[in-house]
Amino acid sequence: MGIKPDRARGKGAERQQERYRRMRSIFDGEEMERQRLSRELHDGIGQSLIAIKLRLENILYEDEREIRNSIRELRNYFDQVIDEVRRISNNLMPSVLELFSLPIAFHNLFRETGEHSGLKIHFESRGNFDDLDKTFKTYIYRLMQEALHNIVKHAAAHEVVVSLFRTDDLLTLAIRDDGKGFSPEKVGMEGGNGIHNMRERAALLKGRIDIRSAPLKGTTITLNIPLIVHVKNQDFPRG
Repeated sequence: MGIKPDRARGKGAERQQERYRRMRSIFDGEEMERQRLSRELHDGIGQSLIAIKLRLENILYEDEREIRNSIRELRNYFDQVIDEVRRISNNLMPSVLELFSLPIAFHNLFRETGEHSGLKIHFESRGNFDDLDKTFKTYIYRLMQEALHNIVKHAAAHEVVVSLFRTDDLLTLAIRDDGKGFSPEKVGMEGGNGIHNMRERAALLKGRIDIRSAPLKGTTITLNIPLIVHVKNQDFPRG
C-alpha cells in the first residue's frame, strides 16, 4: 500500500519546517556576525581613528621636539589600526584557509583567541587534511569559532583541549573546556543560540554533534562528519 496523501503532506510539511529552521538559524547567525563586526568597527577601529585625529590636531600647537614625539606615537596608533583591520579581515574570511591546511588555520585562531582572552588552548591533530574542499574547511572553521566564542563568553573556562582527527572517511573534532558547564536539556532552541547554531552547522555538513555538560563539570563537544562528499572536486551538500 502507498503512503496516504494526508500522511505524505504531513511529512512534506515537516521536512519544509526543518529546512526553514536550518535556514533561519543560518540567517540569524549571519545577522549576529554583522552586529559583532559593527561593534568591532565602532569600538575598535572607530575609536582609534578618533584618537589619531585628535592627536593630529594637537600637533598644530606643538614645537618641533614635541612634534617628533607625536609622530612616533601616531606611528604606533597606525600600527594598531592596521593589526585590527587584519584581525577583522581574517575573522571574516581567513586567508590561511586558502593557503594552508585546517590544522594551521586552527593554530592561528587559537593563538589569536588566547592573546585576546587569556584562554589556554591545547591542540592536537592527526591525519591528512589537504584534500578537503574550501567550503567544508570554512564551515568547520566557523563552527570552531562559534565554540570558542561560547567558551570565552559563557563558560568562565581557563583551559580548552581541542582534538582534530581525520581518517579516510571520517573527520572528528572534539572540544573540551574546564568551565562552569550547563544543562544541555535546558538550552533553548531559539535562533541565535550558540549551541543551536553549532547543531545546525553540523546538520548542514551531514554530521553528528554530541554535547555533554553538567553544572561545574565543564563541557565536551564532539563532532563527527562523514567525508564522502567533502573532498575537492566533489559536490557539497546544500542542506
